[in-house]
Amino acid sequence: MPPQLRSRLLLSVTASALLLAAAVRAEDWPCWRGLHRDGISREVGLVKSWPETGPKVAWKRELTGGYSGAAVARGRLVTQTEDKKEEIVLCLEAATGKPVWEYRYPCDYDQHPSLDQRFKGGPRSSPTIDGDRVYTLGTTGVLSCLDFQTGKPVWSSDLLKLAGRACPEFGYTGSPLVEGNLVFVHPGGQNGNSLAALDKRDGKLVWKAESDRVGYSSPLVIHVNGTPQVVYFTGTGVVAVTPADGKALWRYDWKTDYDLNTATPLYHDGKLFISSNYGHGAALLKVRAGGEPELLYKSLAMQNHYSTSVLLNGHLYGFSNDRLRCLDWETGAIKWDQRGLGRGSVLAADGRLILLGDQGDLVLAEAKPDAYVEQARWKALQGSCWTAPILANGLLYLRNENTLLAVDLRAQ
Repeated sequence: MPPQLRSRLLLSVTASALLLAAAVRAEDWPCWRGLHRDGISREVGLVKSWPETGPKVAWKRELTGGYSGAAVARGRLVTQTEDKKEEIVLCLEAATGKPVWEYRYPCDYDQHPSLDQRFKGGPRSSPTIDGDRVYTLGTTGVLSCLDFQTGKPVWSSDLLKLAGRACPEFGYTGSPLVEGNLVFVHPGGQNGNSLAALDKRDGKLVWKAESDRVGYSSPLVIHVNGTPQVVYFTGTGVVAVTPADGKALWRYDWKTDYDLNTATPLYHDGKLFISSNYGHGAALLKVRAGGEPELLYKSLAMQNHYSTSVLLNGHLYGFSNDRLRCLDWETGAIKWDQRGLGRGSVLAADGRLILLGDQGDLVLAEAKPDAYVEQARWKALQGSCWTAPILANGLLYLRNENTLLAVDLRAQ
């Protein structure tokens, strides 16, 4: 090949690669609510619609129980299931669904009479992948640290023993939060045993604090004027503590029927949004560097049941009980309201909402506050779909109790 032609060919290939890189950006989803812990993927180059037959299915795998979410990092997916009086941490190839390793440990739900019979189907917490470790939390409070490459146990801890209590009625559902060298969990005990931080390297207890009733939400780290706070949405309210020692910073009482506060709080620009079901609604709080927060508004417009809303360009998108709604972040005013997906889940990516109805309808809609515009719909799964979908490297992962489905959303 003549040198001049070779040079032109090289320039053409390089330009094409640069254009492709500009058009497609992928990222992992290593923990609950994703890389940025906000339910929003920064991926672009995704499909804008799909045919009536649905998007391309990359793979499908049958599971043996549970509603655990998934975490994806470095080409691997980790989730949890259960089978024959054991809980299982399962690692798969993210692109193919082929098994990589599994870790089993004894877990007999029948040995925990305080656990509601309706919630013995399996784990519901999402794993957290952090470097060469993965952290998981089972229904009865077994906190495990595993080697990400091999699945071999590094350490484990029992939240029931930390809390000095029986298994919560609905089991443990909050996902472990790893920040720095600490793992933050919510054992939910009395006498100063409610909130806890463990050393992520060896599982040793660093601190325990407060006496709030157990909540079913996941903790969140926020930064107020550059200073970190760990926020827990407990069974009785929102509590903020210092990460290093669990010292109380502030609290805001928020008691609901059944003491159920399940959705993760949202934080933006010094303001914290909380929402619960059972007629209690939502609140927006102005968080201060010191002292109690200021209530900006209360509203019944958003009543999150088990799923968490997303905040995108000044607007909240989420399920208020069985209604999908868009709210103005600053005022709580309803911008639009849509029925038909039940108590679903939502994530945002590439300027769109990816919605999973509680009976398995997958919907793509515009993320715009002026009107609800649906772009595609497909019956992806059957039965109850209570697990929030995740998006990693162009693949959307959906789950019900017994099926894990990977759908390719990359535009051709």
